Amino acid sequence: MRTERIAAVLLAAGTSSRFGDADKLMADLRGKPMAAHVLETIASMAFAELIAVVRPIEFAPVIHRKLDRRGYTIIVNDQPEEGISGSIVRAVEHVMPNRKIRGILICLADMPDVPQTHYNRVCLAAEDIRSVVASTDGFSSSPPAFIGRKHFPELLALKGDQGARALLSHGIQIETMENVLHDIDTQEDLAGRRPATPQ
Repeated sequence: MRTERIAAVLLAAGTSSRFGDADKLMADLRGKPMAAHVLETIASMAFAELIAVVRPIEFAPVIHRKLDRRGYTIIVNDQPEEGISGSIVRAVEHVMPNRKIRGILICLADMPDVPQTHYNRVCLAAEDIRSVVASTDGFSSSPPAFIGRKHFPELLALKGDQGARALLSHGIQIETMENVLHDIDTQEDLAGRRPATPQ
């Protein structure tokens, strides 16, 4: 499916509880905030709409500014402790009235190493509003993932932190390397993504 028929949904409202006191999405990775890698890659593509679900601006002022400058529609999730499902529900509620949008591409702000080519592969594998296309490392299904409009009612019923995992497991699987799909949850994960410092 052409990206012009798809809304990209960037999920960036997590509480980062495993990362410690710092704001995970603002942590430096290769000279810029971790979330900037993802939001810039997605913004460089021709989606019908760019949507980001984030924490209230007082908790994440920098990412709000970066998203606004890149043309994202910002949706605030003021209850991030509900888990990822609450963010997906808010995004779907926003998209549903626009009948031109045939589906959403769910992207995670803590997956900084997914290249544009992989987002494109996921979108191109989607045939119509019934399609579900997930990424996989050969073992488990994950975002980035396309979910067609026909499944929006199912997404609106999601609860907790499992997100759309059950739905994704039954979709088309687009395989890529594990390090591409690795999300950053801890300080150790982040350190592992930085290039080694020469001795």
